[in-house]
Amino acid sequence: MEKFYKEVLMNGIKDMVFILKVVNDDFRFQFINTAAMERLNLSKRIVGSSIMDIEPKEKAKFLYNQYSKVVEIQNSYTYEDVYEENGKKYYAETVLSPFFDEKGTVDQIIAVVRDITHERNTFTNALEMLNELAESNERYHSLFFHNTDGIFILDKMGFISDGNEASEHITGYEIRELFGKSLKEIIDKEDTGNFDNLINEAVKGTNQSGNLLFNNKNGEQVNIIFKIIPLFIDEKIIGLYGILKDVTEQIQSINKLEESEKRFRIIAENAHDLITLINKDGEITYVSPSYKNILGYYQQEYLNKSFLHNVHTDDQERFLEIVQNSISSGEPFTIQFRQKNAEGHMIWCESIGNPVFNHNNNFQHLVVLTRDITLRREYEAKLKYFAYHDSLTNLPNRLFFKEQFALAKEQFLTSNTPLALILLDIDYFKLINDTYGHDTGDAVIKEFGSRIKSTIRDHDMVARLGGDEFVILLSNIQSSNNAIEIAERINDTIQLPWKLNGHTLTVTTSMGIATAPSQLIFTESSLMKKADIALYEAKKSGKNCYKLYNDNCPTPSSYTNKKTKL
Repeated sequence: MEKFYKEVLMNGIKDMVFILKVVNDDFRFQFINTAAMERLNLSKRIVGSSIMDIEPKEKAKFLYNQYSKVVEIQNSYTYEDVYEENGKKYYAETVLSPFFDEKGTVDQIIAVVRDITHERNTFTNALEMLNELAESNERYHSLFFHNTDGIFILDKMGFISDGNEASEHITGYEIRELFGKSLKEIIDKEDTGNFDNLINEAVKGTNQSGNLLFNNKNGEQVNIIFKIIPLFIDEKIIGLYGILKDVTEQIQSINKLEESEKRFRIIAENAHDLITLINKDGEITYVSPSYKNILGYYQQEYLNKSFLHNVHTDDQERFLEIVQNSISSGEPFTIQFRQKNAEGHMIWCESIGNPVFNHNNNFQHLVVLTRDITLRREYEAKLKYFAYHDSLTNLPNRLFFKEQFALAKEQFLTSNTPLALILLDIDYFKLINDTYGHDTGDAVIKEFGSRIKSTIRDHDMVARLGGDEFVILLSNIQSSNNAIEIAERINDTIQLPWKLNGHTLTVTTSMGIATAPSQLIFTESSLMKKADIALYEAKKSGKNCYKLYNDNCPTPSSYTNKKTKL
């Protein structure tokens, strides 16, 4: 099993994994997995080296500060980093997790480094495309509704007799420069035929319109929507109104808009993560095609539904609050939550959301990039399991025991629920190791732990402290007699035949029992010390027995002596 876990750490995790030993306010590499070696072009030769030896001065100082925070707060710590390699910028998210020794001191720090460059670039590009899309759309509407049209007064042949100020802005000519000239003179040669057709139809009494290219005074082409309206007096056409709407910028904006939409769609349709747009009513207006690959749903199954659709009920309130705060503050948010896929399973996801506002600072929509982090959560759970369990027996270790003892003590103080410790080890274990070898010794320890666990109650806990030493935490016992009953049950179980690795063995155990005093203040250390004293007395009495520490008579001769049946 230990080999399997090492294989998982070395080759099974695609994220970069480092384990650093804390040595006298310094951090030295103890482990580096394959992904880290390949990604950073490192080798196992850095094992044993300090951060300050491997990294450049500024980088080393930064890393040293991050690892120091873990030692200071004695808890996990996450940070993001940006670095350049071969002229390219990379983003990384690092989770630092402490591993404590038997004294509860941070002994090792496990670093899991995840490359988030792709998702950051995808999110940034998507956001830029959407902002450009919104900007182009605003410009288009502004041009369409607020520009003043240019107006020319023409005779029936298309010669200019007058015009307004807007026409001067459009053509670049002052009206006096165009008096008596045909409007055809400033129309692009390719459109003169269209202009003649519009004039000929208009003089017949009908309104006409078309798109024409004009050449302004600077020789630049101007896209015009040209309307010709007959001018009637006494039911006779005496001339024409030529109305010019400059749509050059609109056409350019439309082209940019189409280009932006195309680029955004290329990004969205090829993204491996989920891209979602949410409107001000909290409804989903767009989902990327990746929804089918990741969640098993088609795009239309999410459109116009609440963004909390399929989010785990326990996560909905927290998700809603985070989104509302993001919109209110204008700041991005990050959240981990569970949502249901098409198969009905809840998967863990992480979303990065960013609110988008228009030029009036009015909220437009929320852009959310989501990825499946189920495997990442499983890796974190495995790392936590490694930190809290003994690799040989799979039983809780000293660190886990300390945490459970603190909880049991709190329950003792609040509800006066009695608790006790049984400290035990294997008699003559060194002789077993020396006689049959370490493989058989390890097998004895595993079987010993398994037998102990089978004798205790479901709410009790057995932990391996190290070597052949184990401790049992008994909570909610009625009296010391309950602890004695369990000790005798353990002895009966240990007395059963032992056949391991082709050997028939005789294995016995000595135990020291200490119960928490009902009226006195106690600590884990003080109660362990009492159990250890009782264990020493059991060893001194010939082994294969247990001793019960007596708080009223704390002298060696006063310990209760219970010789187990042979």
